[in-house]
Amino acid sequence: MALQKTLSLLLLLLLTLLGLGLVQPSYGQSMYLRFQRQHVDSTQRGGTSLYCNKMMQTRGMTRPRCKQFNTFIHADIGTINNICRTPNIRCKNGKMNCHEGVVRVTDCKLTASSPRNCRYQGRASSRRVVIACDGNPLVPVHFDG
Repeated sequence: MALQKTLSLLLLLLLTLLGLGLVQPSYGQSMYLRFQRQHVDSTQRGGTSLYCNKMMQTRGMTRPRCKQFNTFIHADIGTINNICRTPNIRCKNGKMNCHEGVVRVTDCKLTASSPRNCRYQGRASSRRVVIACDGNPLVPVHFDG
């Protein structure tokens, strides 16, 4: 009986802290880590098909099926986090939590696929990107375009 009461109080405390924004749910953290895995590569210049073929496979975007299109941002995560500090703009889904900045990127477009074999064409450029940010502090959680 005392254990049930203690657990109930802990749950109430956690819900209160979540409501106040003092504790972030792991969902936001996992989305931030997923964003980094899928879109951040500060160590390479990219731009080639060889780069895309390697990175898409290494970063797990060829299983269970080939991802059609992906963009890698060639900037450190601090620079990308700073994009979240720019003024809000509307995302493709209508939410107002997107932000834009100009960075160097490699766009990887699927050109051929067969079981266990995804082939991509790479194209490097410096261009405007739009990312959705969430959390406190704001961090990138979705590449919007």
